[in-house]
Amino acid sequence: MAEIEFTINTETGNCETKINGIQGPACEKTAQQLKQVLGSSTTDRKTEEFYVRPKLKRQVGSNE
Repeated sequence: MAEIEFTINTETGNCETKINGIQGPACEKTAQQLKQVLGSSTTDRKTEEFYVRPKLKRQVGSNE
């Protein structure tokens, strides 16, 4: 299940977000949408989950 975690430093006002459960390009799209709402980020780190590519399912059947 997709989840977005927000951690706000009350002393500095910095907000850290972490996107969980979304892999590959869909994660990048979600991050871009967050940037539109929250503003530009100071750092951007991709986790191992970003580099996971979804497995394609083969469909076997007739070509009719």
